[in-house]
Amino acid sequence: MAIKISGSTIIDDSRNISNAGIITATSLSSGSASFTELLKEKVNIVAGRLSANTNINVADGMVHYFTTAENTTCTPNIRYDASTTLNSMMSIGETVAVTLITTAAAAGYSAQLNVDGSGVTERWIGGEAPTEGGTSGVDIYSYQLIKTGNNAYTVIANVSKTSV
Repeated sequence: MAIKISGSTIIDDSRNISNAGIITATSLSSGSASFTELLKEKVNIVAGRLSANTNINVADGMVHYFTTAENTTCTPNIRYDASTTLNSMMSIGETVAVTLITTAAAAGYSAQLNVDGSGVTERWIGGEAPTEGGTSGVDIYSYQLIKTGNNAYTVIANVSKTSV
C-alpha cells in the first residue's frame, strides 16, 4: 500500500520515499524505510558570528554554519522557532541532533547550551567542556538532545576543531 498526499506518492509499494517536503505522522506501521536516492539536509548559513546570533531555530535546519570568525564566548539557545518551543514539538523519548559550525578563533567558543531559553547540563564527550576555540578552520559543535521529560533533556555534546 502506497502513502499518497494530494495525489503524489510519498512512500511507494517498495517503501521508497519521494521528495515531498515535510511530512508529520502520528503513527506508522511496522517495517523499515529504504532510501534509494540522495539523502540531503538543509544548512542554515549565517553571515555572522554565533555570539551575535545565539537563537538557533531548528525549523531552519539542523545544521547552522556561521561564516564570521568568532570573537567571544556565547551560549546558544536551541528552539524550534521564535514562536514555538522545541519542547512542544518533541515527545518524551525523542531526540534531535543539532550541529553548529563556527569560523574558528581561540577567544571564541561555546561551553554551555540553552534549550527554549533555559540552561541544560551538557555531557561533554571527553569529560570536559571547551575552554577555548580552535585557531584555524572551523569549530564543529554537535549536540544530541534527548527529551526525558517536560522541558527536560539529556544533552550529549562534542566539539571538534579543524585546520585550514
